[in-house]
Parts: sequence; C-alpha cells; structure tokens
Amino acid sequence: MLLANLWTEFCNLFTQMHWIVILLLSLGVIFCIIEAVIPGFGFFGTMGILCEIAGVVVHAVFSGSALQVLLLVLIIILVVILIFLIFIRSAKYGLLAKTAIVENETALPKDYREKATEELKSLVGKEGLTVTECRPVGKIRIGQETYEAQSVGAVIPKGDVIKVVAIEDARIMIDKLSY
Repeated sequence: MLLANLWTEFCNLFTQMHWIVILLLSLGVIFCIIEAVIPGFGFFGTMGILCEIAGVVVHAVFSGSALQVLLLVLIIILVVILIFLIFIRSAKYGLLAKTAIVENETALPKDYREKATEELKSLVGKEGLTVTECRPVGKIRIGQETYEAQSVGAVIPKGDVIKVVAIEDARIMIDKLSY
C-alpha cells in the first residue's frame, strides 16, 4: 500500500507539474551548469539556486503534497550531484580538461626549485640590508638587487645588516650580522 502510494505520488509529480515549475527548475539547472563551466559564485550560481528553490516552493503551493515536494527535492539533489560528478570527471579526463578553463600544469617549470637554488647559491656569504622587517620572511637588498628572504633566528628589524647563511629549496636564509 505504501509503495503504491509512493509510486502514485511520483507519477503525479511529473504528470501534474505546472509549467511555471518546469520553467523554474529547468532554468535553475541551466544556470547551475553555466556556473560550473564559468567558475565563481556569481550571478548564474545564485540565480540557479534561487530558481531551484522557487520551483520547489511554487510546486508545493500548486500540489499541496508534502510527499511530492520531498520527492522533488531528492531528485534535484541527485541531479546536482550528477552534474557535479560529470564536471569533475570532465575536468580531469574529458573535454573540459582540454580547455583553458582547467589548468592542469603549473606556471613554473618542473625544475624551478633546482635552477633557482643553483642561481642563488652565489649569494651565500654576502652581506646586505633588510628592506622590510623579516618576521621571519621579508625583503632584503644585496647590492642593487632586492630579494625575498627568511630569517633563521629572531625577527630582524628594517634597516639591519644581514648575511646570507644558506639557500634552502630556492629560499634565501639570512641571519642578523652583529659586529
């Protein structure tokens, strides 16, 4: 009896749905798809969510059946999850992965750290001044060049004399020079 009543309500959900509800739910799904393709929580995402909510509310008013509203909400949740899974798969393997929307590579070369570390090794032992306070990271000037550096000890105030003590993972490690 319960299963027959559930099936009847499920059939009535789709056969007696008002055209405004169909329009609102369709627009909501379309807006959510547009938001998934053009990332960011903007106009289309907000409008999609509002259209879905309005569609459920309008259907609740027209049908008067709490069971139909519950079934409609469950269907919407399943559709949103399905859209999300399709876009995740597409972003990893499908057409979306081949577009400029999804960035699969980093902007830095794969051997960036090794090259940067090699280039910076010539700075070890050189002296300079702090341009900003290093707590522990800040800016330093060696000669005419400005670099980002990390203090190995305490906070180093702006304008103090420093010495480059090491290069670790493309980071300049400095210590305050005391005379």
